[in-house]
Amino acid sequence: MRDRIQAVLRQLSQVPELEARWLHTLSFMEFIGARKISRTVADRHPTLAVLEHLADETRHAFAFKRLSAELSGAEPSGFLCPEAAGRYFQALDHELAAWATAHTGGPDVFLHYLLTTTAIERRAMVLYPLYKAASRSPSVREELGRVVTEEQGHRRSIEDACVARLSAVGASLDDALALEERLFGAFIQELEAVVTQELTTLALVAPEAPPARVTPTA
Repeated sequence: MRDRIQAVLRQLSQVPELEARWLHTLSFMEFIGARKISRTVADRHPTLAVLEHLADETRHAFAFKRLSAELSGAEPSGFLCPEAAGRYFQALDHELAAWATAHTGGPDVFLHYLLTTTAIERRAMVLYPLYKAASRSPSVREELGRVVTEEQGHRRSIEDACVARLSAVGASLDDALALEERLFGAFIQELEAVVTQELTTLALVAPEAPPARVTPTA
């Protein structure tokens, strides 16, 4: 999976227009995460930790959208695989909740939040460093460095709390992470297909090189 992620990020980073749409997709995914938090564990005035997490996810959504506008030169409107991105996040949230409920015997909103956050933060710790290495934009690389630092800031405490709750009901985080791996693999598969198609189209419409000038001989 890591090699596939690295390859497709290197491909899309070759073309600023594609990278701008990818950044807009990342902004969309961070926004979905922020909205999920605000509608569940932050539907009332939350703890400091939850409020910090909500603020971070909202800032990331803004930062990626701003970078998308910077690369494209205008307010972004296009995405790369927005439907697949939305499906990944929604399916992950739904399937992890169902998986956890099967172990706890009833819904546990806070455990569902911990599980989804842990799975997504684990994914971010793979995705964002690979993207930072692939991008040719100094602004993108600098921002990704900040995002990774912020994600690491709350990931450990959330994951520890998640593992403790799962252990109490005899469940393993590894099973939840395997579920996320399957769902993210489906997203990457769609992203690979779209990026390949976009690059092929760009190659087909690229202007042909002018014919070589023939120097007349005496």
